[in-house]
Amino acid sequence: MNEQTLIDSLAADCTDYPHRVDVLALQAFTRDDVRARASRFLSLIEEVDQCPHDRANFVARDDRTLVQLAGGARAVVYHASGALQFHAGTSPFTAPFQRVEERAVLTRLVTEAAQRLRVADWVGENGTLQFERLFQSKGQGADRQDRIAEPVLFRATGAWRQAIGGIPVLGAASVALTLSGDGRLDALALRIRPGVAERLDSAAVVAPEAASRQIAGHLASVLGNAKERMPDKVIASQTMRFGYLDLGKRKAQRVLAPVYLAQIVLRHRLETQGYVFAVAATERSYLALPLFGTETSANRSRTGNVGPCKDPAR
Repeated sequence: MNEQTLIDSLAADCTDYPHRVDVLALQAFTRDDVRARASRFLSLIEEVDQCPHDRANFVARDDRTLVQLAGGARAVVYHASGALQFHAGTSPFTAPFQRVEERAVLTRLVTEAAQRLRVADWVGENGTLQFERLFQSKGQGADRQDRIAEPVLFRATGAWRQAIGGIPVLGAASVALTLSGDGRLDALALRIRPGVAERLDSAAVVAPEAASRQIAGHLASVLGNAKERMPDKVIASQTMRFGYLDLGKRKAQRVLAPVYLAQIVLRHRLETQGYVFAVAATERSYLALPLFGTETSANRSRTGNVGPCKDPAR
């Protein structure tokens, strides 16, 4: 696949886009909001899953607040984004499903759990939450005689995508909910920003062809001094989507702006590499979109003043 073929493939993959889109200012998230947001989150979990938080221990760090709960359960709220995470503290191999259920059954179970937790209430006005994908955590073993055991289903995880005004918010799943085999909540992650404060602008959207050309240039830049600018038969898959971009749970963000987000997988012999590129979908850039991978990462000495990892929650 040459460079022009990549450009054409990416553009053809993204045909559903508006001609104009709103650029949105997000509400400021202060330290005073951290405890209130975490308390609301924990109250919903206690109401549904009977995980008490009346004796919760809040430990504030520079970038996040950890909440230690009864029975080894824990929660985290990230100061920069307001993202929330809960983990019941159980072993990943406890309480498996009695059998490997059909995907439709598992989808119904995680959807019903999400309804009980009222996760859709977090999206705010003009926001929706759409089920996107089901993940299954399975295990299987074999003995020395190569007798293979039946697979065991340990966890089922549902992922949802937030949309604002019909435009998806790209990045990590907006909501990820994990159930154990006994139907109890094993983990819950909410990566939904506190809310939209105002509309900053209404901007025209550039054509996917222009964005695809930028992305192909970024890929060539990351590949470096190759013999060919775009080696043939190396690109295994490529997709491109249009939407708002969430910069991640550890990043402060004041603006939601439209982007084209591309995922490209390269495969050469035994090596596989995946790249994600985001470029502005408007002529004016409202977000700083760094191109990672063009610089050598800083080396860190293993013998320096580095202490043990004391924080299991990430």
